[in-house]
Amino acid sequence: MYQDEEIFDIAVEINKGLEPLTFSIIPHSENVTNALILDFKVTRDKETLAVLRKDADHCWKELEGNMEQDEVDAIGAAIDRHYA
Repeated sequence: MYQDEEIFDIAVEINKGLEPLTFSIIPHSENVTNALILDFKVTRDKETLAVLRKDADHCWKELEGNMEQDEVDAIGAAIDRHYA
């Protein structure tokens, strides 16, 4: 599904009517009990805002950070589009 790769940027409309914000995404994978776990560190201006992971139900969850779920969903959808 996903491959470990270099940092990539995504543009996401967080606030309706305002310019989309650009986030840098840092993928990180690890093997845990023979299962590949892939997390995505979300950064902006060199500050880590969150760490996201897609769960077994294909929903995006925040592991670290203080984002609202709608922001997590929007960023997760943009990550999905990057890999589509």
